[in-house]
Amino acid sequence: VLEITETSIITEFERTKHVVQQLHDLGVVVSIDDFGAGFTSLAHLSNLAVGELKLDRAFVTRLATGERTRDLELVRATVELGHALALRVVAEGIEDRETLELLSELGCDLAQGYFIAPPKPAEKLAFRAAPRARSAEALVA
Repeated sequence: VLEITETSIITEFERTKHVVQQLHDLGVVVSIDDFGAGFTSLAHLSNLAVGELKLDRAFVTRLATGERTRDLELVRATVELGHALALRVVAEGIEDRETLELLSELGCDLAQGYFIAPPKPAEKLAFRAAPRARSAEALVA
């Protein structure tokens, strides 16, 4: 999955659309990162060959507070919109079990954040990915 920001969509839409389509044609899933924080229009969303929306952490982290009513409805609507467009919906910024469970109830497909796993140094990620890459090579060899 490759992530693009809403800002890149707005500032260079035609170029972004072309590149995203090429990536899609190669089988690469493109995700719109920080969705909801910028000004992506629904027209932009319907014209991009993306496979994933990544909810902006600002909406997600506020779900754990008492002031969550509007954010809750925005997250619910975004999840429903994403699914209606056959997109995977990811929530970032999960910092507690309550938020994770709420997002699961709302139908969010994936989650990331400190509650699930803290960031790791690149060396450790490369080490973990290497065995998978070797096994994938064996499948196509």
